[in-house]
Amino acid sequence: MRNMSFILIAFLLFVGETWGQVSDGKSPHGNDLKIDCSNCHASTSWKEIPKNRNFDHNITGFSLAGQHANVDCNLCHKSLVFSEAKSTCISCHHDIHANSVSLDCENCHTPKTWLVTNISEIHQRSRFPLLGAHSLQDCASCHTKFTSLDFQVMGVECVSCHRKDYVSAKNPDHLATGFSTECQDCHQVNQRLWTSTKFAHDFFPLTGGHKIQDCFSCHKHGTFQGLSTDCSTCHMATFKATTNPNHVQGNFGTNCIECHNINSWSPAQFDHNSTAFPLTGAHKTVSCNSCHTTGYQGTSTDCYSCHRANYESTSNPNHVAQGFPTNCLQCHSTTSWSSADFDHNTTAFPLTGAHKTVSCASCHTNGYQGTSADCYSCHKSNYESTTDPNHVAQGFPTTCQQCHSTTSWGSATFDHNSTGFPLTGSHKTVSCASCHSNGYQGTSTDCYSCHKSNYDGTTNPNHAAANFPTTCTQCHNSNAWVPATYDHDNQYFPIYSGKHNGRWNACSDCHRNQNNFMSHTCNAVCHKSDHHQNEDCYSCHPTGRE
Repeated sequence: MRNMSFILIAFLLFVGETWGQVSDGKSPHGNDLKIDCSNCHASTSWKEIPKNRNFDHNITGFSLAGQHANVDCNLCHKSLVFSEAKSTCISCHHDIHANSVSLDCENCHTPKTWLVTNISEIHQRSRFPLLGAHSLQDCASCHTKFTSLDFQVMGVECVSCHRKDYVSAKNPDHLATGFSTECQDCHQVNQRLWTSTKFAHDFFPLTGGHKIQDCFSCHKHGTFQGLSTDCSTCHMATFKATTNPNHVQGNFGTNCIECHNINSWSPAQFDHNSTAFPLTGAHKTVSCNSCHTTGYQGTSTDCYSCHRANYESTSNPNHVAQGFPTNCLQCHSTTSWSSADFDHNTTAFPLTGAHKTVSCASCHTNGYQGTSADCYSCHKSNYESTTDPNHVAQGFPTTCQQCHSTTSWGSATFDHNSTGFPLTGSHKTVSCASCHSNGYQGTSTDCYSCHKSNYDGTTNPNHAAANFPTTCTQCHNSNAWVPATYDHDNQYFPIYSGKHNGRWNACSDCHRNQNNFMSHTCNAVCHKSDHHQNEDCYSCHPTGRE
């Protein structure tokens, strides 16, 4: 009985120590594990872990598949704090490949078995897929430590394995000519044979006549580096030997593609439209040497440089004698030299009317440079010989266009309305000389200057004796000199309105002194019986209406 007591006390102490960690709120598995203890532990014993435990390892993010489902938990969980366990393969599995491949074991291995059965497939996903002859090679050819599972290689560049092939190649000698060690530039990795080569000559496409099999036709002396792509590098001998035309004497440029193409060296064709002087009209059919007499560089595009002989020999009209400009394009075109046509409308003196039909020499008597555009310079003889009216005697201005037009010299018309004295009424029908008796310059616009005789000869009333003003427009208009009307109401004294209207017969009724219409007498005839007979009524009746 006493022994039983000791056993019971020892059991309670053990259970108390174990359960104490839980009862006081501290799990030996750390605070991150949030599941019920009964999912793993039995109620009979804390250390008893039943096989049919309810813990689902999938919730941890690391499924126990394949061989992982059969290993002891302690192999991965070294500590009761399960969150400290690593999920990477390398944390449990030693790297037997000496760091020659990725540390992600699942790239090649699976949890089902450690053995790898698809090495070729895995290699296709690597940085060096196995193509052509590479797919038939033994792994040890590149992986020299393959037997010890060390897959380190010398390099993924071709020359890493094929340096001996590079050095021993003699046709062409790769080493002597300084060939690139980028073997794939010429050799194809998907071919079974090393000698199956194809170089991408894209930087200088080998087409047309350049599509030759012998590389050494251009790569003289086995030189493959720094070879110029300029045509003359290979074709200088042809350039020098060409005589039709002679390229050397003609100072041709060495940019052969301006005339030649890669399909055939001859026939050559030059596109003149690509220059500053496109060939049009008759220029298309002349030989190149006709213009390029001294070579093909710096040839002038000025017409005169080629057509000087034509210019100097032309006699209808004589270009030299009459000082024609040497800008041939003003009259000639490339279609034909002889069918010259000058567009006078491009000058400051367009040809209109009769000017279109006269000969050029009629105006350009002293040449074609600096010809005056003033009418008088050509029509001086017309001006001086005109007698109706006589332009010279009457001092007509020499600005002929004031009266004449280019349609006809004889049908002259002058628009008097453009002056400061428009012609109205009877002024339209009188002859020009009636007013312009002393010429046409500085003619006065004052009526009296022309109508003095009318003014002096008028007796009813006598303008001169009555000392009438000479501003004729106060009474007369341009329609007719008589009858004259004077606006007595607005000008001086109302006689047409008020009590005076109809009470007078003639101007002399009031203007008793015919020699002075500035004076008038109210009581002489009309107002005799009124008071103040010796005084003028106007002194008291200033408006004449009171």
